[in-house]
Amino acid sequence: MRRALRLAVAAVAVAVATLAHAAPAARPEPKQPAAAAAAPAVQPRRVIAYYFHTTVRCASCRAIEAYSKEAIDSAFAGEVRDGKLVWKVVNIEVKGNEHFAKDYALYTKSVVLVNEVGGKPAEWKNLDKVWQLLQDKPKFLRYVQTETRGFLAAHS
Repeated sequence: MRRALRLAVAAVAVAVATLAHAAPAARPEPKQPAAAAAAPAVQPRRVIAYYFHTTVRCASCRAIEAYSKEAIDSAFAGEVRDGKLVWKVVNIEVKGNEHFAKDYALYTKSVVLVNEVGGKPAEWKNLDKVWQLLQDKPKFLRYVQTETRGFLAAHS
C-alpha cells in the first residue's frame, strides 16, 4: 500500500516537473475589437400583448397569464415569428416598471394590447373581460384572440 502511494506521488512529481519545463502553450491571439454590432432595427410597427401583474400572484392571476399566452401562441404563431406581435409579461412592482400602471390606467392584473410605432406606444386597449371569462377557458381564449386579431388589423 505504501509502495503504491509512493509511486503515485512520484508520478505526480514527474508530471509537474515535465509540465514546468515544457514549452509554454500557444496562446490565442488577442481578439481585435469587433466592429460595433449594428443595433437591431426598431420595428416600424408592432403590437405588444402585455400581461401585467404584481409580485403577489394568486391562482387566478396565473391562469389569466397562462390562458392569454396560449391564446396568442395558438392563433398568432406567424405574427409572433415575424415580430408583428410580441408577448411580454411584466411585474409592475419591479423597479423601473411602475410607470406601466399609470401609462395604461391599470387597477388590477391586466392583459393590454399596445400598438407600438417606431418603438413608442401609440394606442392601447385593456382586455378587461379576462376576469369575467376566467371560469370559461374556451370563451376566454376566443375573447383574447378576437380582440388581438381586431387590434392587429386596425394597426397594421
